[in-house]
Amino acid sequence: MSENMQAIDTMNAKDKIQKQTKLFGLIAEHASPNPLFVMLNKIIKEEGIDAMMIPMNIREDDFYFTLSNMKKSHVNGAYIASEYQESAVELLDEADEFVQVYNRCDFVVRQGEKLIGTYLEKNGSFSGEDLAKEIYKQFIK
Repeated sequence: MSENMQAIDTMNAKDKIQKQTKLFGLIAEHASPNPLFVMLNKIIKEEGIDAMMIPMNIREDDFYFTLSNMKKSHVNGAYIASEYQESAVELLDEADEFVQVYNRCDFVVRQGEKLIGTYLEKNGSFSGEDLAKEIYKQFIK
C-alpha cells in the first residue's frame, strides 16, 4: 500500500515538478508541438518514475546561452532538435563516438558541471515512440 502512495506523490501523478524530480528538456525552436516530450512523459508516468521532460522553445540566438548554462542548472539532460544538433557539439565537455563520427548531438546529460553528449538518431535508427523509449531506457530508468 505505501508503494502505491509513493507513486501517487510523484510529479507525474500530480503533474508537478518537485525538488527531487529528474528534469529533462526538449530544446527546439518550436518545442511545444513536438510529440516526443508527450510520448516520453507517458512512459515515465506509466512506470511511476519521478521525472519529466518539458518543452523549451529556444530561438537560435538563445541556444548557446541555454545549453551552456545547463551546466549550472537543475536540469539533468535534454533532447536537442535537429536544427541545433550541429551547434551543440562545440558546447560539450565530453562526446561519445557517435557524436564524433556524425558531428551531431541530439541528447546531452549533465554530470556535475559537465555536459556529455551522444547522438541517438544515427542512421535514422530511432524516431517517434522508439526514440522516447530509448531516452527512457538510457537516461531515466
